[in-house]
Amino acid sequence: MLVLLRKILILCCLSVISLFALAYWGLGYSPIYLYNAPSVATGIGAKLACSGRYVSGYDRLAIAADIRVYSPILGLLDYQYNDALQTVSASLLGVKSRSASFQPGIGCAIDYPGFNLRQALRRPMLQTPQAAWPKGNAVVTVDTLIQQRLDSLLASDNAAGHDTRALLIAHRGRVVAESYSLGIDANTPLLGWSMTKSVNALLLGHLVMSGKANVAENDLFPLWHQDGRADISIRDLLQMTDGLDYQEDYDPGDTAVRMLFQEADAADYMLKRPQQWAPGRHFSYSSGSANLLSRIIQDRIVGAEQADLNYLVDEFFRPLGLTSATFEMDASGQLMGSTYLYATARDWAKVGQLMLNGGAINGARLVSPQWVADSVQPNGSDNEKAYGYQWWLNRGDNQVRWPDLPANTYAARGNREQRLMVFPDADLVVVRLGWSPNDYPDNQNFKQILDWFN
Repeated sequence: MLVLLRKILILCCLSVISLFALAYWGLGYSPIYLYNAPSVATGIGAKLACSGRYVSGYDRLAIAADIRVYSPILGLLDYQYNDALQTVSASLLGVKSRSASFQPGIGCAIDYPGFNLRQALRRPMLQTPQAAWPKGNAVVTVDTLIQQRLDSLLASDNAAGHDTRALLIAHRGRVVAESYSLGIDANTPLLGWSMTKSVNALLLGHLVMSGKANVAENDLFPLWHQDGRADISIRDLLQMTDGLDYQEDYDPGDTAVRMLFQEADAADYMLKRPQQWAPGRHFSYSSGSANLLSRIIQDRIVGAEQADLNYLVDEFFRPLGLTSATFEMDASGQLMGSTYLYATARDWAKVGQLMLNGGAINGARLVSPQWVADSVQPNGSDNEKAYGYQWWLNRGDNQVRWPDLPANTYAARGNREQRLMVFPDADLVVVRLGWSPNDYPDNQNFKQILDWFN
């Protein structure tokens, strides 16, 4: 009887999925989309739920609501949390199920058969010094008037539906105001999404300063030796002018989704992508390029994955003063330099302060002044120049990106409208973290903040 009931349940679920698929096909979705949708949906669900729960500490209802923002199909997911093992599985209508696992210090990754390396890794502990920010986390420099204004801005953001969760302002090397939405505070690690790319580039810059890499290098990977990809340089990857056949689209079946949610090794997937453009000529935004940079970073540290983690913490995170950062790895042990760095607003602001300081902070030099200068120079592509070494620039194209902000403004940006804005002329860093369903009013809101200091 139990076997019969199970068969009936499976048939019912398959019928529902078939009807769902026919409905989506009728709306113009391709067979490739429909074939990949269950795997992608459950992969997204498991990964984001795992990190949301065990890195950021969100409750289950909030996690499900965040994930559902991306697509209606994600509202059909069922989640099973195992708090003892710190794993999450996501299933779609009881048929397709995938899981993700948490590892202390390195966060969550989707589980793949035969990929167990992460379980043996141990990230060195990050200290929590009580020194004043940015060396530590003590903030005793709040400006009452700026704080009131920032609280008001956060409230107006959320009244407008932007779901801003953290706003922080650092002026002249001091945190002068920070505002948080309900359930979030100064100790909550928040996902930066593609702001991770900017930190990844700084880590590469540290290796360049140490003589372990050079941006002019090409012939980067053995698999590329015999074709035109041998001409791709580290600089091309940094500026996303490598010309690889990759599209930053997020429908099931697209390259970005495949890399993030259907491949155990993101960099290996990118190594196999063919070339579409000559290196240096065409800008195309690419999370894949960032993950190839992560592969180079880990190769140049010259050690196994445990050595990579040790170096990351001892040589970069601790000198920078980071106390909350979780830089997630994929199932293969590859740092996900495209996407998955979690940190508090105070720690994200330290990244901006490092850039503002010309590459030095807390008495330590992490990248050279030349690296910082080169990072914010427009690239040499034919189509979109306002992008440097994984930093978005206001200048470089015929029109500035943010009309009311200074031309030398630059930013790290991420999905759901994450922002780390750097204003060199005002000696100002602004962090905005949240989960916006729509575009954030960068030009208007950051101009308003700038005006507070004029």
